[in-house]
Amino acid sequence: METIKHIRHLIISKRSIYHLCFILLVTMLIFFSSARSSAQSNEKGKTMNAKSNEVKKENSAKKYLDKNNPIFISIKARTPNDLKLSSERSNPESAENRLIKAQIETWTEEKQNQFQVLFEKSINDYTAQTHFDAGTFMSVFSEFRKMDQKKITEEYDIRIQFLGGNKYVAEFWEDGLAVNSEANALAWAHELATSEYAKKHPEDGVGDVEKIKETYANVRKSIKDGKQERYTKVMVLLYTQEKDGSITFHDPGQPIIDFIKNNNK
Repeated sequence: METIKHIRHLIISKRSIYHLCFILLVTMLIFFSSARSSAQSNEKGKTMNAKSNEVKKENSAKKYLDKNNPIFISIKARTPNDLKLSSERSNPESAENRLIKAQIETWTEEKQNQFQVLFEKSINDYTAQTHFDAGTFMSVFSEFRKMDQKKITEEYDIRIQFLGGNKYVAEFWEDGLAVNSEANALAWAHELATSEYAKKHPEDGVGDVEKIKETYANVRKSIKDGKQERYTKVMVLLYTQEKDGSITFHDPGQPIIDFIKNNNK
């Protein structure tokens, strides 16, 4: 059965097409398309049980920090804010990014191509370091712009994994029971019913409150019955510990930001 997360990403992907443009924004659509493909493949037979078995095998080989570990405490305290600020910087509707779009339009075709290649490489490198899927990363990343820190801490279990050397990854594990609460079902139904997509495609019937409440309730029941894992890893952030003991956050968009700054001097 398709989860709420996949339903949400599918509709958001369609809606985002109307807003994202030019290279910075077009490249993001590549990854939104990956989310659509993921949802479609789930419908074709990829079960949650198969995925949960893979997660269990994967987790057994990982080194997670104890919640009393000072590094765990330090990273966890800052990571919801780091994630929110980083996702806000990628907002295509912000005044700053609209200006960036205008600046990129003045670049040569060669420079624009370099920018696109760098964008894809930086995301792939980041997710390779943190052992995460690039398509999932991009499809979920923008969603955190809409959440306050309280909601993030309530609906996501933050786990800190030691990668070796001085590297750590903060993992956001979505709590299926919290995310699929009835309150969230009502909020999501309202958002869908008032969306541009619903206005342009009334025949799809998106935003049906009772159907959405039932879908959310079915997910909660599936989790409680043990048919579906409660937690799903949906986001990662990379951190390093410096020689002086301080913790540095590595923004996934930093290579892109540096490239733009260097080419707009």
